[in-house]
Amino acid sequence: MNRAWIICIIITIVLGLSLGVGFAIYSFGSKTEGTEILSEKELADTTNSNIELEESNILNSVETSSAEEVISPNAIIIEKVYYKSCDHLKKVQKDIPEELVNKTEEEIEQIYGGWDIEKFSPTEIIVYKEMSGNCGEHYFVQNHNGVIGIYTVDEYGVKKLKEDTEISTQYLPEEDIQKLNAGVEIIGYTKLTEFLQDFE
Repeated sequence: MNRAWIICIIITIVLGLSLGVGFAIYSFGSKTEGTEILSEKELADTTNSNIELEESNILNSVETSSAEEVISPNAIIIEKVYYKSCDHLKKVQKDIPEELVNKTEEEIEQIYGGWDIEKFSPTEIIVYKEMSGNCGEHYFVQNHNGVIGIYTVDEYGVKKLKEDTEISTQYLPEEDIQKLNAGVEIIGYTKLTEFLQDFE
């Protein structure tokens, strides 16, 4: 029994010494030249300044990327014009012209002087401005020398013959002839086209 105890004690001592020596070698080997030992306060200050630096870098990268947004070749531009006299808002959507591709918001502001930029993204630009006068799409359709005549109406209500159509009023139903003799006010080119198609 005594011999077994002695062997156990010797093994324990050898293991303890081995672990101690191994730990010392590991600790010494992991240190490199120029390694600094910092207090907890210095470590906290360093960590905080690193976090602030990273946050600053993130903010700078976000600002840079937003400032460098440019227009894509497949973007659209929407021009909105509000006409004060007739209280109409006219919207025209078109593909981006080639000369505006890769322009920044600042460059668009210079090109569209007098317009407000409501939206700017690489795929869509919306510009807006207000104008006096009417939208130029106020029409008056009336019988004129046996055909349907199209008149434009300005902001003062003055009618001016724009063109005569080739639609004869001679064979139209009496109700339509009476309507055209009195004249029909139409707002919008699309509505004008639809109105004339009814007589073709």
